[in-house]
Order: sequence, then C-alpha cells, then structure tokens
Amino acid sequence: MKSMDLNALYSFCEMVRAGSLTKAAQKLGLSAPTLSRHLAQLEEEVGHKLVHRHAKQFKLTVDGERYYNTLSDDFSQLQEQLSALNDRADVLSGSIRVSCPESMAIDYMHGWALEFMSQHPQVDIQIKFAISDQYFVEDQLDLSLVVVPPTQPSLVQRKLLDTQMCVAAAPSYLAAKGRPEVPAQLQEFDLLTSDPQKAWAFLQQGTRFEFFPTPRYSINSIRMVVDAAIRGMGIMYGPLFYMQQPLREGRLEQILPDYETEMRHVFMIYADRRLMPTRVRAFKSFLEEKVSALGSDEGFVP
Repeated sequence: MKSMDLNALYSFCEMVRAGSLTKAAQKLGLSAPTLSRHLAQLEEEVGHKLVHRHAKQFKLTVDGERYYNTLSDDFSQLQEQLSALNDRADVLSGSIRVSCPESMAIDYMHGWALEFMSQHPQVDIQIKFAISDQYFVEDQLDLSLVVVPPTQPSLVQRKLLDTQMCVAAAPSYLAAKGRPEVPAQLQEFDLLTSDPQKAWAFLQQGTRFEFFPTPRYSINSIRMVVDAAIRGMGIMYGPLFYMQQPLREGRLEQILPDYETEMRHVFMIYADRRLMPTRVRAFKSFLEEKVSALGSDEGFVP
C-alpha cells in the first residue's frame, strides 16, 4: 500500500477509538476537513462505506467493523514497538476498554482507573457496566471483571475472588414484620432481588433448600437492591461484598446465619494474553494487585 493509504487507515482507527471525527482530528493534530478527506479516500480505495456519519452520530458499518477489528491492534502494537525503539518503552499510551458490574465500578474500579491514569497520563480508560462476558467481543473490551461464570471458550478467564451470599434486611423491617427462622419461611416476606431468575440457595447439615423468589421489588442493579433493603422495603439475598458496610454500620442485619449460602466468584476475563498490548497488560497487573489487597473486611475471600 502507498504511504497515504496507511495514513488513512491509521486515521480511520483513531476516529473509531475517539468516537468522533472532531476528537480524532484534535488528537492527530489535523483539521476535521483533512481527516474527513482521509476517510473519503479510504472508502474509495477499499470500495466500501466504512462509517455512517450524521450530525450527532458516528457509527461503523459492517465493513467498517471488519476493517477496524483487523487493523486496530496492529496499529496499537506498532505504536508501542516504535516507542520502545525510541527508548520510551516505559511510557504507556492508548485506550483501554474495561467492563465490570455497576456496584463494583462505583466502589472500586472508578477509583482504580483514575489512579492508573494519573500514573500514566497518555492512557485513556473507558468503563462499561456488565455482569457477564456476553458482549465482551461486541463491545471490543480489553478486560472485564464479571460475577457470572464466563461462557465464551475463546476468552481467557481467571478466578480472582470468592464472596459468600448473604440474606439481610433492615432492623426496622424485621421489627415490623418479624424474622424468618428457616429458609422456607422467606416466601412469606417481602423479597428484594436483582434477578428473579436466580434461585436463593441454602445448605444445613447436608440438606439443600432453594427456591426462586417472587419479589415485591426487582431491579437489575444490586446496589439499588441494597438501598431498598436499607430503606426497610424487604429482605434481600446477594453477595456479601455489596452489603458488608451497611451490615457493619447496623443499617442491615444478617438473617438465617446458621444456614450456609452459596459462594459466588469474581472472574477476570480477557482475550489471548500473547497479543495483549503493553498498556492492557500493565493495567491487568495493576488490577490484580488491587484485587489481591481486598479481604474479609470488604466481604471477599481471596
């Protein structure tokens, strides 16, 4: 390919990473019209429309996704190799896309990402809320922390932490409605859940009991379920690390402590580690260090 073709391909990848032609132009030090010409020349060269452009919308076509998915990692690795040749291998740059559950993002990932970016000013981090690996490839993620067991065999998975499930309610609710003595009695109370399709499971002396809740209130955010429980709206069942602080402060009380509950896991998932860009590998190690520092005070079992 000619030099101009490579420039156009690189500009195209930067447009996609930036999410808009204007932001990419600023990053590349070009004018928006110049960048627009690069894109038009590239589309003419490849014979396909790569981007749908409207006043407030920038969206890849099917062909655009194919070109970007093929080229983006190559350009990122080339940039890092050139930095190494210039004795700047210690300077990380580029974008990192991460996902994790909303509550984990608010309590942990948000602060960790800001700390990492402060240490590496040329790194950009994008965080999306997700509890599973369902959209890992579609969202072009680099790393993901999930609480639902990974299902995609093409992804590498590593279990980072365990957390016990816990049943809890506000003292005000228990004072008004009473306290269940056995799991079977839970169905007589107001139940709060983030997922009615998941069973509440208990074990005592080798005997397992489980049921699917008929909730009074359901919302697909465990943080909001915890808030509803604290407000005295009912009894919740969820990972201990989401409830540890309100339990410690007395805003929630554990119910049925003599019954063993399920253990849930926190996984880190990513694509082939051999092709992982340096910046992603560095952030992965950073996250592993942060997660390993979490312990029983936060409701985790390392």
